[in-house]
Amino acid sequence: MAQEVLYRKWRPRRFVDVAGQDPVTTTMRNAVAAGTPAHAYLFCGPRGTGKTTTARILAKAVNCADPQAGEPCEQCPSCISYNEGRAIDLIELDAASNRGIDEIRDLREGTGYAPAAGRYKVYLIDEVHMLTDAAFNALLKTLEEPPPHVIFVLATTEAHRIPATILSRCQRFDLRRIPVSAMVQRLETIGLGEGLTVAPGGYELIARQATGSLRDAVNLLDQLIAFHGTTLTLDDVRAGLGLVVDDRAAGLARAAVMRDLAAGLSLLAGARDDGVEVRAFLRETVAVLRSLLMFKAGAGDRLGLADAQADEIDAIAVGASVADIVAALEALSAVDFAGDAYDSLPAEIAFAALCTGVSSAPAASPPAPSAPARAATPPPPRATPAPASEGVQARPTPRATAARPSSKAPAAPGRPAPTQPAPSAPVAAPAAAPPAREFAPTGGGDVTPDLALLRERWDAVQATMRGYSRPVGALFAIAYPKSADGERVEVGLPFQQQVDKARDQDGGKVLQTLTTAVTEALGHPVQVSVVLWAELGNTGHVPSARPTRSHLVEEALKQGAEPIGE
Repeated sequence: MAQEVLYRKWRPRRFVDVAGQDPVTTTMRNAVAAGTPAHAYLFCGPRGTGKTTTARILAKAVNCADPQAGEPCEQCPSCISYNEGRAIDLIELDAASNRGIDEIRDLREGTGYAPAAGRYKVYLIDEVHMLTDAAFNALLKTLEEPPPHVIFVLATTEAHRIPATILSRCQRFDLRRIPVSAMVQRLETIGLGEGLTVAPGGYELIARQATGSLRDAVNLLDQLIAFHGTTLTLDDVRAGLGLVVDDRAAGLARAAVMRDLAAGLSLLAGARDDGVEVRAFLRETVAVLRSLLMFKAGAGDRLGLADAQADEIDAIAVGASVADIVAALEALSAVDFAGDAYDSLPAEIAFAALCTGVSSAPAASPPAPSAPARAATPPPPRATPAPASEGVQARPTPRATAARPSSKAPAAPGRPAPTQPAPSAPVAAPAAAPPAREFAPTGGGDVTPDLALLRERWDAVQATMRGYSRPVGALFAIAYPKSADGERVEVGLPFQQQVDKARDQDGGKVLQTLTTAVTEALGHPVQVSVVLWAELGNTGHVPSARPTRSHLVEEALKQGAEPIGE
Protein backbone atom coordinates (compact mmCIF):
# COMPACT_ATOMS: atom_id res chain seq x y z
CA MET A 1 0.00 0.00 0.00
CA ALA A 2 1.32 3.44 -0.93
CA GLN A 3 2.30 5.61 2.00
CA GLU A 4 0.20 8.78 2.41
CA VAL A 5 1.62 11.85 4.07
CA LEU A 6 0.04 12.79 7.37
CA TYR A 7 -1.50 16.11 6.36
CA ARG A 8 -3.49 14.34 3.61
CA LYS A 9 -4.27 11.29 5.70
CA TRP A 10 -5.59 13.42 8.57
CA ARG A 11 -7.31 16.13 6.52
CA PRO A 12 -10.54 17.06 8.40
CA ARG A 13 -13.72 15.49 7.03
CA ARG A 14 -16.27 17.40 9.14
CA PHE A 15 -16.64 21.01 10.17
CA VAL A 16 -16.03 20.11 13.80
CA ASP A 17 -12.59 18.72 12.92
CA VAL A 18 -11.35 22.01 11.44
CA ALA A 19 -9.01 23.50 14.06
CA GLY A 20 -9.21 27.10 15.20
CA GLN A 21 -11.84 28.39 12.74
CA ASP A 22 -15.03 28.17 14.79
CA PRO A 23 -16.69 31.37 13.46
CA VAL A 24 -16.37 30.13 9.87
CA THR A 25 -17.30 26.48 10.44
CA THR A 26 -20.28 27.37 12.66
CA THR A 27 -21.67 29.67 9.96
CA MET A 28 -21.22 27.00 7.28
CA ARG A 29 -22.83 24.33 9.46
CA ASN A 30 -25.85 26.52 10.24
CA ALA A 31 -26.33 27.41 6.58
CA VAL A 32 -26.30 23.73 5.57
CA ALA A 33 -28.68 22.78 8.38
CA ALA A 34 -31.12 25.51 7.34
CA GLY A 35 -30.82 24.58 3.66
CA THR A 36 -29.80 28.13 2.72
CA PRO A 37 -26.21 28.06 1.51
CA ALA A 38 -25.02 31.18 -0.32
CA HIS A 39 -24.29 31.05 -4.02
CA ALA A 40 -20.71 32.34 -3.61
CA TYR A 41 -18.15 32.28 -0.79
CA LEU A 42 -14.69 33.82 -0.52
CA PHE A 43 -12.26 32.20 1.93
CA CYS A 44 -9.21 34.36 2.73
CA GLY A 45 -6.28 33.60 4.98
CA PRO A 46 -2.65 32.48 5.25
CA ARG A 47 -1.47 29.10 4.03
CA GLY A 48 -2.42 26.02 6.01
CA THR A 49 -5.41 27.55 7.80
CA GLY A 50 -8.12 25.37 6.23
CA LYS A 51 -9.46 27.26 3.21
CA THR A 52 -9.51 24.36 0.74
CA THR A 53 -10.46 21.87 3.45
CA THR A 54 -13.48 23.94 4.55
CA ALA A 55 -14.59 24.32 0.94
CA ARG A 56 -14.47 20.55 0.37
CA ILE A 57 -16.40 19.86 3.57
CA LEU A 58 -19.02 22.40 2.47
CA ALA A 59 -19.36 20.67 -0.90
CA LYS A 60 -19.75 17.30 0.83
CA ALA A 61 -22.28 18.64 3.35
CA VAL A 62 -24.61 20.33 0.82
CA ASN A 63 -24.74 17.10 -1.22
CA CYS A 64 -25.09 14.72 1.74
CA ALA A 65 -28.22 12.56 1.66
CA ASP A 66 -28.72 12.74 5.42
CA PRO A 67 -26.85 15.70 7.01
CA GLN A 68 -26.69 15.71 10.81
CA ALA A 69 -27.11 19.26 12.18
CA GLY A 70 -25.24 20.62 9.18
CA GLU A 71 -22.48 17.98 9.31
CA PRO A 72 -22.08 15.33 6.59
CA CYS A 73 -23.21 11.88 7.69
CA GLU A 74 -20.08 10.11 6.36
CA GLN A 75 -22.24 7.05 5.49
CA CYS A 76 -24.14 7.86 2.31
CA PRO A 77 -22.72 7.13 -1.15
CA SER A 78 -22.18 10.86 -1.78
CA CYS A 79 -20.06 11.32 1.37
CA ILE A 80 -18.05 8.19 0.57
CA SER A 81 -17.32 9.47 -2.94
CA TYR A 82 -16.09 12.79 -1.52
CA ASN A 83 -13.88 11.01 1.03
CA GLU A 84 -12.38 8.85 -1.71
CA GLY A 85 -11.72 11.86 -3.99
CA ARG A 86 -14.01 10.75 -6.84
CA ALA A 87 -16.95 13.14 -6.45
CA ILE A 88 -17.80 14.53 -9.88
CA ASP A 89 -19.95 17.38 -8.60
CA LEU A 90 -16.92 19.08 -7.02
CA ILE A 91 -14.94 20.89 -9.71
CA GLU A 92 -11.60 22.27 -8.49
CA LEU A 93 -9.69 24.83 -10.53
CA ASP A 94 -6.17 26.00 -9.77
CA ALA A 95 -6.18 29.65 -10.84
CA ALA A 96 -2.40 29.82 -10.64
CA SER A 97 -2.09 27.59 -13.71
CA ASN A 98 -5.53 28.20 -15.26
CA ARG A 99 -5.77 31.94 -15.06
CA GLY A 100 -6.89 32.95 -18.53
CA ILE A 101 -10.22 33.92 -20.00
CA ASP A 102 -10.57 30.65 -21.95
CA GLU A 103 -10.58 28.54 -18.79
CA ILE A 104 -13.21 30.79 -17.18
CA ARG A 105 -15.37 30.60 -20.31
CA ASP A 106 -15.25 26.80 -20.17
CA LEU A 107 -16.18 26.94 -16.49
CA ARG A 108 -19.07 29.28 -17.21
CA GLU A 109 -20.43 26.99 -19.90
CA GLY A 110 -20.28 24.02 -17.53
CA THR A 111 -22.49 25.73 -14.97
CA GLY A 112 -25.47 25.26 -17.24
CA TYR A 113 -25.44 21.47 -16.80
CA ALA A 114 -27.24 19.88 -13.86
CA PRO A 115 -25.31 18.05 -11.11
CA ALA A 116 -24.51 14.42 -11.85
CA ALA A 117 -25.32 12.94 -8.43
CA GLY A 118 -26.08 15.52 -5.74
CA ARG A 119 -28.14 18.68 -5.40
CA TYR A 120 -25.32 21.15 -6.09
CA LYS A 121 -22.32 21.54 -8.33
CA VAL A 122 -19.58 23.21 -6.31
CA TYR A 123 -16.83 25.10 -8.12
CA LEU A 124 -13.72 25.57 -5.99
CA ILE A 125 -11.29 28.14 -7.49
CA ASP A 126 -8.05 28.08 -5.50
CA GLU A 127 -5.60 31.03 -5.51
CA VAL A 128 -8.26 33.05 -7.28
CA HIS A 129 -6.18 36.25 -7.06
CA MET A 130 -4.02 34.86 -9.89
CA LEU A 131 -6.81 35.26 -12.48
CA THR A 132 -6.28 37.93 -15.11
CA ASP A 133 -8.48 41.00 -15.33
CA ALA A 134 -10.20 39.59 -18.40
CA ALA A 135 -10.90 36.31 -16.57
CA PHE A 136 -12.39 38.19 -13.62
CA ASN A 137 -14.62 40.14 -15.98
CA ALA A 138 -15.77 36.92 -17.64
CA LEU A 139 -16.68 35.49 -14.24
CA LEU A 140 -18.63 38.51 -12.98
CA LYS A 141 -22.14 37.87 -14.32
CA THR A 142 -22.10 34.13 -13.62
CA LEU A 143 -20.79 34.74 -10.11
CA GLU A 144 -23.54 37.24 -9.38
CA GLU A 145 -26.45 35.15 -10.71
CA PRO A 146 -25.39 31.52 -11.10
CA PRO A 147 -27.91 28.73 -11.76
CA PRO A 148 -29.69 27.57 -8.58
CA HIS A 149 -27.73 24.32 -8.54
CA VAL A 150 -24.26 26.01 -8.53
CA ILE A 151 -22.14 27.20 -5.57
CA PHE A 152 -18.87 29.04 -6.07
CA VAL A 153 -16.12 28.89 -3.44
CA LEU A 154 -13.13 31.15 -4.05
CA ALA A 155 -9.97 30.72 -1.96
CA THR A 156 -7.04 33.11 -1.77
CA THR A 157 -4.07 34.10 0.36
CA GLU A 158 -4.06 37.66 -1.01
CA ALA A 159 -7.53 39.14 -0.67
CA HIS A 160 -6.29 42.65 -1.48
CA ARG A 161 -5.71 41.55 -5.08
CA ILE A 162 -9.34 40.57 -5.62
CA PRO A 163 -11.36 43.20 -7.55
CA ALA A 164 -14.08 44.94 -5.58
CA THR A 165 -16.65 43.77 -8.10
CA ILE A 166 -15.84 40.15 -7.18
CA LEU A 167 -15.75 40.83 -3.44
CA SER A 168 -19.21 42.40 -3.48
CA ARG A 169 -20.72 39.25 -5.00
CA CYS A 170 -19.38 36.86 -2.34
CA GLN A 171 -19.79 36.18 1.35
CA ARG A 172 -16.29 36.79 2.66
CA PHE A 173 -14.75 34.77 5.51
CA ASP A 174 -11.26 35.51 6.86
CA LEU A 175 -9.57 32.42 8.26
CA ARG A 176 -7.08 33.45 10.92
CA ARG A 177 -3.79 31.83 11.83
CA ILE A 178 -4.48 28.82 13.99
CA PRO A 179 -3.76 29.38 17.71
CA VAL A 180 -1.08 27.28 19.38
CA SER A 181 -3.59 25.63 21.72
CA ALA A 182 -5.87 24.50 18.87
CA MET A 183 -2.88 23.30 16.87
CA VAL A 184 -1.52 21.30 19.81
CA GLN A 185 -4.92 19.67 20.30
CA ARG A 186 -5.05 18.61 16.67
CA LEU A 187 -1.45 17.31 16.77
CA GLU A 188 -2.30 15.27 19.86
CA THR A 189 -5.25 13.73 18.01
CA ILE A 190 -2.99 12.79 15.10
CA GLY A 191 -0.31 11.46 17.45
CA LEU A 192 -2.85 9.31 19.27
CA GLY A 193 -4.12 7.90 15.99
CA GLU A 194 -0.59 7.17 14.78
CA GLY A 195 0.54 5.62 18.08
CA LEU A 196 3.15 8.28 18.81
CA THR A 197 4.84 8.93 22.16
CA VAL A 198 5.89 12.58 22.40
CA ALA A 199 7.53 14.16 25.46
CA PRO A 200 5.60 16.96 27.22
CA GLY A 201 6.22 20.23 25.45
CA GLY A 202 7.11 18.59 22.12
CA TYR A 203 3.84 19.41 20.42
CA GLU A 204 4.09 23.00 21.66
CA LEU A 205 7.52 23.37 20.02
CA ILE A 206 6.16 22.04 16.73
CA ALA A 207 3.13 24.33 16.87
CA ARG A 208 5.21 27.44 17.55
CA GLN A 209 7.63 26.61 14.76
CA ALA A 210 4.69 26.31 12.31
CA THR A 211 3.61 29.93 13.01
CA GLY A 212 -0.12 29.38 12.61
CA SER A 213 -0.14 26.90 9.68
CA LEU A 214 -1.53 23.51 10.64
CA ARG A 215 -0.30 21.92 7.41
CA ASP A 216 3.24 23.05 8.22
CA ALA A 217 2.89 21.65 11.74
CA VAL A 218 1.71 18.23 10.51
CA ASN A 219 4.51 18.17 7.93
CA LEU A 220 7.05 18.88 10.67
CA LEU A 221 5.61 16.05 12.74
CA ASP A 222 5.87 13.76 9.70
CA GLN A 223 9.55 14.66 9.29
CA LEU A 224 10.27 14.01 12.96
CA ILE A 225 8.65 10.57 12.74
CA ALA A 226 10.72 9.72 9.67
CA PHE A 227 13.94 10.72 11.46
CA HIS A 228 13.40 9.63 15.07
CA GLY A 229 10.59 7.08 14.89
CA THR A 230 7.36 7.05 16.88
CA THR A 231 8.99 7.97 20.21
CA LEU A 232 10.06 11.61 20.38
CA THR A 233 11.92 13.21 23.26
CA LEU A 234 12.16 16.96 23.71
CA ASP A 235 15.75 16.93 22.43
CA ASP A 236 14.63 14.92 19.39
CA VAL A 237 12.02 17.54 18.58
CA ARG A 238 14.48 20.39 18.99
CA ALA A 239 17.11 18.69 16.86
CA GLY A 240 14.60 17.80 14.15
CA LEU A 241 13.24 21.34 14.01
CA GLY A 242 16.74 22.81 13.73
CA LEU A 243 16.50 24.45 17.13
CA VAL A 244 19.30 24.67 19.66
CA VAL A 245 19.61 21.19 21.08
CA ASP A 246 20.51 22.15 24.66
CA ASP A 247 19.90 24.87 27.21
CA ARG A 248 22.38 27.34 25.69
CA ALA A 249 19.61 29.61 24.42
CA ALA A 250 18.27 29.99 27.94
CA GLY A 251 21.83 30.46 29.20
CA LEU A 252 22.48 33.25 26.70
CA ALA A 253 19.19 34.91 27.69
CA ARG A 254 20.24 34.74 31.34
CA ALA A 255 23.66 36.22 30.52
CA ALA A 256 22.01 39.02 28.50
CA VAL A 257 19.69 40.17 31.29
CA MET A 258 22.45 39.81 33.90
CA ARG A 259 25.03 41.58 31.63
CA ASP A 260 27.47 38.67 32.05
CA LEU A 261 29.85 39.40 29.17
CA ALA A 262 32.18 36.43 29.72
CA ALA A 263 29.37 33.87 29.95
CA GLY A 264 27.58 35.23 26.88
CA LEU A 265 30.65 35.31 24.65
CA SER A 266 31.58 31.80 25.81
CA LEU A 267 28.14 30.47 24.87
CA LEU A 268 28.26 32.11 21.44
CA ALA A 269 31.74 30.77 20.73
CA GLY A 270 30.72 27.28 21.87
CA ALA A 271 27.64 27.28 19.65
CA ARG A 272 29.75 28.37 16.67
CA ASP A 273 32.40 25.72 17.32
CA ASP A 274 29.70 23.02 17.57
CA GLY A 275 28.36 23.93 14.14
CA VAL A 276 25.13 25.45 15.44
CA GLU A 277 23.55 28.05 13.16
CA VAL A 278 24.15 31.22 15.16
CA ARG A 279 21.17 33.01 13.62
CA ALA A 280 18.83 30.22 14.77
CA PHE A 281 20.58 30.23 18.15
CA LEU A 282 19.91 33.95 18.54
CA ARG A 283 16.32 33.51 17.36
CA GLU A 284 15.75 30.98 20.14
CA THR A 285 17.37 33.32 22.65
CA VAL A 286 15.03 36.13 21.58
CA ALA A 287 12.08 33.74 22.00
CA VAL A 288 13.23 32.97 25.55
CA LEU A 289 13.59 36.71 26.29
CA ARG A 290 10.09 37.36 24.94
CA SER A 291 8.65 34.66 27.18
CA LEU A 292 10.61 36.12 30.06
CA LEU A 293 9.16 39.58 29.37
CA MET A 294 5.64 38.14 29.30
CA PHE A 295 6.21 36.40 32.63
CA LYS A 296 7.57 39.55 34.26
CA ALA A 297 4.58 41.53 32.95
CA GLY A 298 2.13 39.00 34.41
CA ALA A 299 0.99 37.63 31.03
CA GLY A 300 2.79 34.30 31.20
CA ASP A 301 -0.45 32.32 31.29
CA ARG A 302 -1.09 33.29 27.65
CA LEU A 303 2.09 31.60 26.43
CA GLY A 304 0.89 28.02 26.87
CA LEU A 305 4.34 26.73 27.79
CA ALA A 306 4.96 23.25 29.11
CA ASP A 307 5.81 22.87 32.80
CA ALA A 308 9.51 22.31 32.10
CA GLN A 309 9.73 25.42 29.94
CA ALA A 310 7.79 27.50 32.45
CA ASP A 311 10.14 26.42 35.26
CA GLU A 312 13.12 27.38 33.11
CA ILE A 313 11.68 30.85 32.49
CA ASP A 314 10.88 31.29 36.18
CA ALA A 315 14.50 30.51 37.10
CA ILE A 316 15.81 33.21 34.75
CA ALA A 317 13.22 35.77 35.90
CA VAL A 318 14.67 35.84 39.42
CA GLY A 319 16.62 39.09 39.74
CA ALA A 320 15.89 40.30 36.18
CA SER A 321 14.18 43.64 35.65
CA VAL A 322 11.82 44.54 32.84
CA ALA A 323 14.21 47.26 31.65
CA ASP A 324 17.08 44.74 31.37
CA ILE A 325 14.88 42.33 29.41
CA VAL A 326 13.72 45.03 26.98
CA ALA A 327 17.28 46.23 26.41
CA ALA A 328 18.41 42.65 25.72
CA LEU A 329 15.52 42.12 23.29
CA GLU A 330 16.33 45.31 21.39
CA ALA A 331 20.02 44.46 21.13
CA LEU A 332 19.75 40.81 20.09
CA SER A 333 16.70 41.03 17.83
CA ALA A 334 18.36 43.65 15.60
CA VAL A 335 21.51 41.66 14.77
CA ASP A 336 22.22 41.58 11.03
CA PHE A 337 24.16 38.50 9.91
CA ALA A 338 24.70 39.86 6.37
CA GLY A 339 23.86 36.52 4.75
CA ASP A 340 26.17 34.32 6.84
CA ALA A 341 23.98 32.61 9.43
CA TYR A 342 26.94 30.78 11.00
CA ASP A 343 29.12 33.84 11.66
CA SER A 344 29.10 34.57 15.38
CA LEU A 345 30.89 37.93 15.15
CA PRO A 346 27.74 40.12 14.67
CA ALA A 347 26.09 38.43 17.65
CA GLU A 348 29.23 38.81 19.76
CA ILE A 349 29.50 42.52 18.92
CA ALA A 350 25.83 43.11 19.74
CA PHE A 351 26.14 41.22 23.03
CA ALA A 352 29.31 43.08 24.02
CA ALA A 353 27.69 46.43 23.18
CA LEU A 354 24.71 45.49 25.31
CA CYS A 355 26.86 44.61 28.32
CA THR A 356 29.27 47.51 28.10
CA GLY A 357 26.60 50.06 27.26
CA VAL A 358 24.64 49.26 30.42
CA SER A 359 27.51 48.71 32.82
CA SER A 360 29.46 51.83 31.86
CA ALA A 361 28.12 55.37 32.24
CA PRO A 362 27.15 57.17 29.03
CA ALA A 363 29.37 59.94 27.72
CA ALA A 364 29.10 63.18 29.67
CA SER A 365 26.51 65.51 28.22
CA PRO A 366 26.82 69.29 28.22
CA PRO A 367 24.63 71.07 30.75
CA ALA A 368 21.15 71.93 29.62
CA PRO A 369 20.21 75.60 29.30
CA SER A 370 18.27 76.85 32.28
CA ALA A 371 15.82 78.92 30.28
CA PRO A 372 13.17 76.66 28.71
CA ALA A 373 12.05 79.47 26.44
CA ARG A 374 15.05 78.81 24.20
CA ALA A 375 13.51 75.56 22.98
CA ALA A 376 10.37 77.30 21.75
CA THR A 377 12.06 80.40 20.28
CA PRO A 378 13.88 80.13 16.95
CA PRO A 379 17.60 80.90 17.04
CA PRO A 380 18.63 84.17 15.39
CA PRO A 381 19.39 84.12 11.67
CA ARG A 382 22.86 84.57 10.27
CA ALA A 383 24.42 87.88 11.19
CA THR A 384 25.29 90.40 8.49
CA PRO A 385 28.98 90.08 7.51
CA ALA A 386 31.23 92.80 8.90
CA PRO A 387 33.64 94.82 6.71
CA ALA A 388 36.97 93.21 5.97
CA SER A 389 38.89 95.76 8.05
CA GLU A 390 36.99 94.82 11.19
CA GLY A 391 37.43 91.06 10.77
CA VAL A 392 34.78 88.41 10.43
CA GLN A 393 33.01 86.86 13.41
CA ALA A 394 32.38 83.13 12.81
CA ARG A 395 28.71 82.10 13.11
CA PRO A 396 28.17 79.50 15.85
CA THR A 397 26.76 76.20 14.67
CA PRO A 398 23.37 74.99 15.98
CA ARG A 399 25.15 72.34 18.08
CA ALA A 400 27.27 74.92 19.82
CA THR A 401 24.24 77.13 20.36
CA ALA A 402 22.34 74.29 22.00
CA ALA A 403 25.25 73.28 24.21
CA ARG A 404 26.32 76.77 25.43
CA PRO A 405 24.09 78.48 28.04
CA SER A 406 23.15 82.08 27.39
CA SER A 407 22.65 84.78 29.98
CA LYS A 408 20.63 86.98 27.68
CA ALA A 409 17.16 86.54 26.25
CA PRO A 410 17.10 85.31 22.65
CA ALA A 411 16.71 87.82 19.91
CA ALA A 412 13.31 88.23 18.32
CA PRO A 413 12.75 86.25 15.13
CA GLY A 414 13.76 88.06 11.99
CA ARG A 415 16.30 90.31 13.72
CA PRO A 416 20.04 89.73 13.65
CA ALA A 417 21.53 88.79 17.00
CA PRO A 418 24.25 91.08 18.41
CA THR A 419 27.72 89.79 17.82
CA GLN A 420 29.61 88.84 21.00
CA PRO A 421 33.18 87.61 21.44
CA ALA A 422 33.65 84.09 22.79
CA PRO A 423 34.23 84.06 26.57
CA SER A 424 37.15 81.65 26.63
CA ALA A 425 37.63 79.15 23.82
CA PRO A 426 37.88 80.49 20.27
CA VAL A 427 35.16 79.55 17.82
CA ALA A 428 36.14 77.02 15.19
CA ALA A 429 36.90 78.45 11.80
CA PRO A 430 34.18 77.93 9.18
CA ALA A 431 36.63 76.22 6.82
CA ALA A 432 37.09 73.30 9.25
CA ALA A 433 33.35 72.68 9.65
CA PRO A 434 30.97 70.99 7.20
CA PRO A 435 29.05 73.22 4.77
CA ALA A 436 27.09 75.75 6.80
CA ARG A 437 23.34 75.22 7.01
CA GLU A 438 21.00 77.64 8.71
CA PHE A 439 18.59 75.84 11.04
CA ALA A 440 16.02 78.06 12.74
CA PRO A 441 13.09 75.64 13.39
CA THR A 442 10.44 76.24 16.01
CA GLY A 443 8.34 73.81 17.97
CA GLY A 444 11.14 71.48 19.06
CA GLY A 445 11.47 69.92 22.49
CA ASP A 446 13.38 71.22 25.49
CA VAL A 447 17.12 71.28 24.95
CA THR A 448 17.95 68.38 27.22
CA PRO A 449 21.52 67.08 27.64
CA ASP A 450 20.73 64.21 25.26
CA LEU A 451 19.34 66.59 22.63
CA ALA A 452 22.37 68.87 22.87
CA LEU A 453 24.74 65.92 22.61
CA LEU A 454 22.87 64.44 19.66
CA ARG A 455 22.91 67.73 17.78
CA GLU A 456 26.63 67.96 18.44
CA ARG A 457 27.18 64.50 16.96
CA TRP A 458 24.51 64.72 14.26
CA ASP A 459 27.11 64.74 11.46
CA ALA A 460 28.17 61.21 12.48
CA VAL A 461 24.56 60.04 12.33
CA GLN A 462 24.14 61.52 8.86
CA ALA A 463 27.37 59.84 7.75
CA THR A 464 25.95 56.49 8.86
CA MET A 465 22.78 57.09 6.85
CA ARG A 466 24.84 58.03 3.78
CA GLY A 467 26.69 54.74 4.20
CA TYR A 468 23.37 52.90 4.05
CA SER A 469 22.58 54.24 0.57
CA ARG A 470 22.83 57.46 -1.39
CA PRO A 471 19.03 58.14 -1.49
CA VAL A 472 18.76 57.56 2.26
CA GLY A 473 21.71 59.85 2.86
CA ALA A 474 20.04 62.57 0.80
CA LEU A 475 16.82 62.11 2.75
CA PHE A 476 18.47 62.49 6.16
CA ALA A 477 20.69 65.35 5.00
CA ILE A 478 17.70 67.60 5.74
CA ALA A 479 16.65 65.83 8.95
CA TYR A 480 17.42 67.27 12.40
CA PRO A 481 16.90 66.09 16.00
CA LYS A 482 13.70 67.55 17.41
CA SER A 483 13.54 66.18 20.96
CA ALA A 484 15.28 63.70 23.26
CA ASP A 485 14.16 62.79 26.76
CA GLY A 486 16.59 60.01 27.69
CA GLU A 487 14.57 57.08 26.35
CA ARG A 488 12.91 58.49 23.23
CA VAL A 489 14.31 60.57 20.40
CA GLU A 490 12.34 62.36 17.72
CA VAL A 491 14.00 63.17 14.39
CA GLY A 492 12.17 65.74 12.28
CA LEU A 493 11.67 66.01 8.53
CA PRO A 494 9.87 68.92 6.85
CA PHE A 495 7.44 66.99 4.61
CA GLN A 496 5.02 64.16 5.39
CA GLN A 497 6.07 62.23 2.30
CA GLN A 498 9.65 62.16 3.60
CA VAL A 499 8.44 61.01 7.04
CA ASP A 500 6.47 58.11 5.52
CA LYS A 501 9.45 57.14 3.38
CA ALA A 502 11.84 57.16 6.35
CA ARG A 503 9.47 55.03 8.42
CA ASP A 504 8.62 52.39 5.82
CA GLN A 505 11.56 52.21 3.41
CA ASP A 506 13.15 48.75 3.06
CA GLY A 507 10.65 47.22 5.46
CA GLY A 508 11.74 49.38 8.40
CA LYS A 509 15.50 48.71 8.00
CA VAL A 510 16.20 52.41 7.46
CA LEU A 511 14.56 53.23 10.80
CA GLN A 512 16.56 50.45 12.47
CA THR A 513 19.79 51.87 11.03
CA LEU A 514 18.84 55.33 12.28
CA THR A 515 18.09 53.92 15.75
CA THR A 516 21.50 52.22 15.85
CA ALA A 517 23.31 55.37 14.76
CA VAL A 518 21.52 57.55 17.33
CA THR A 519 22.17 54.98 20.06
CA GLU A 520 25.89 55.02 19.23
CA ALA A 521 25.92 58.81 19.27
CA LEU A 522 24.26 59.02 22.69
CA GLY A 523 25.98 56.03 24.27
CA HIS A 524 22.80 54.39 25.59
CA PRO A 525 19.77 52.62 24.06
CA VAL A 526 16.93 54.85 22.86
CA GLN A 527 13.74 54.47 20.85
CA VAL A 528 13.88 56.63 17.71
CA SER A 529 10.88 57.85 15.73
CA VAL A 530 10.68 60.07 12.65
CA VAL A 531 8.12 62.86 12.90
CA LEU A 532 6.90 65.78 10.84
CA TRP A 533 8.65 69.07 11.62
CA ALA A 534 7.30 71.54 9.07
CA GLU A 535 9.38 74.41 10.42
CA LEU A 536 12.50 72.78 8.95
CA GLY A 537 11.19 73.81 5.55
CA ASN A 538 11.53 77.48 6.52
CA THR A 539 15.19 77.34 7.57
CA GLY A 540 16.66 77.98 4.16
CA HIS A 541 18.05 74.44 3.83
CA VAL A 542 14.80 73.07 2.40
CA PRO A 543 13.29 75.72 0.14
CA SER A 544 9.60 76.32 0.62
CA ALA A 545 7.16 75.66 -2.20
CA ARG A 546 6.84 78.30 -4.87
CA PRO A 547 4.05 78.40 -7.46
CA THR A 548 6.50 79.15 -10.27
CA ARG A 549 8.38 75.84 -9.86
CA SER A 550 7.27 72.77 -11.76
CA HIS A 551 6.00 69.68 -9.96
CA LEU A 552 9.19 67.81 -10.93
CA VAL A 553 11.35 70.38 -9.15
CA GLU A 554 9.09 70.28 -6.11
CA GLU A 555 9.34 66.48 -5.95
CA ALA A 556 13.14 66.63 -6.23
CA LEU A 557 13.26 69.13 -3.35
CA LYS A 558 11.14 66.82 -1.20
CA GLN A 559 13.58 63.99 -1.86
CA GLY A 560 16.49 66.03 -0.54
CA ALA A 561 17.82 67.78 -3.66
CA GLU A 562 19.30 71.26 -3.36
CA PRO A 563 18.96 73.88 -6.11
CA ILE A 564 22.24 75.08 -7.61
CA GLY A 565 20.67 78.11 -9.24
CA GLU A 566 17.34 79.89 -9.40
